[in-house]
Amino acid sequence: MGGLSLAARELGMRIAVGADINTQAGRTFSKNFPEAEFIEGSIRSPKVLQRCFELLKPQIEAPPPSIILSGPPCQGFSLAGSRNPADPRNRILAAVARAIARLNPHCALIENVSMVLAKTHANRLDGFREILAATGYFMESIVVDARDFGVAQRRKRAFLLVTNRKLDTEHLQDRLNQLQQPELTVKEALVGLPSPPIRPDDYSDEETYGDFPNHLAMRHSEAVMKKIAGLEPGMGPMSYRKLHAAQPAKTLFSGHRAPPAHFHEPRSITVREAARLQGFPDCFRIYGSFAEQMQQVTNAVPPPLTIAVLTVLLELAGIPAPMYA
Repeated sequence: MGGLSLAARELGMRIAVGADINTQAGRTFSKNFPEAEFIEGSIRSPKVLQRCFELLKPQIEAPPPSIILSGPPCQGFSLAGSRNPADPRNRILAAVARAIARLNPHCALIENVSMVLAKTHANRLDGFREILAATGYFMESIVVDARDFGVAQRRKRAFLLVTNRKLDTEHLQDRLNQLQQPELTVKEALVGLPSPPIRPDDYSDEETYGDFPNHLAMRHSEAVMKKIAGLEPGMGPMSYRKLHAAQPAKTLFSGHRAPPAHFHEPRSITVREAARLQGFPDCFRIYGSFAEQMQQVTNAVPPPLTIAVLTVLLELAGIPAPMYA
C-alpha cells in the first residue's frame, strides 16, 4: 500500500509510479501519493513494464537518479504462509529482477520475509542474482529486525540491495548499526489514541469517523470481550493474542479471524493501531473493507525500517540525498 514509497518520500524522493494487482492497495497508494501514477497489474506484464519505462524515461539531459522499490508477495516464503518453494507467487521475485534489468535504475531495494534467504529457496535467489548480474548489477542481502529501528514490533525482514557497484557488507552492517534506535513499546506507539467507536454497519472508507482515520473497533460479543479480558499480556490464541503494553508487538500478519487484542481494552486493535505498530503516521489513510485494510497494513513494509536501509543504500550507491526516484 506504499510503505516503501512513504519511506522514499520522507528521504526527499519523488514517487513516480506504483504497480500492484490489488485494487484496494492501489486506492490506498493513489490517495496517499497523488503525484504518482498507479498501474493495476502484475510486474510480470510487458504492458505494465512498458508504462513504467515510459514514466521513468529521462526527459532531460541530466536526469536525477532513479530507484526501484519492491515488496513482492512473501506468502510462499513465510513461516506464516505456504512455505512452498513451488508457490507461484515466488516467481514474482524473478519478475522483479527482470523489471530492474529492463528499467535500468541506479539502484534497487527489495524487501521480503527473512525465510527468502533460506536454503529451501536458494534456487529462486540464485536466479534473481543471475538475471541482475547479466546486466551489470550486484546484489547483497541483509536481515534486520524492525524493532531495532523505531518500530514497536518484532518483525525480521530480508532486504536485497541492488547496485551497479559491489558493496562492502561489513561497512553496510556497520552503518545500519549506527542508525538503530531505542526499542519502542506498544503503549508508547499507541499513546494519544482514544478508545475507538464501534464501526457502523453503513461504514464508508471515505469517512473519518472522529479525529483519527481508520480508528474504528470491531463489534464483539460479550463472550468474546470476556475471553479477551481474561488473557494475560502477550498470551492467547493466534486469533486474539493480547498485546503486551511494555513490549514491542509480535509480528503482525493477516489471514486469521481477528488481529491482536488491545493490551488494556477487551477488543481487537483497530486498523489505525495496527498502522501505528507498523510505523505509519496518522495522516496515512487506508482504503477498502476492514479486512482489506488490515491485510494491507499487515503486509506493508514499516517505513522507519525502510528509511534506515534506504539511507544506507543511497550512501553506498553514491547517490546524494535528497534525490528523486
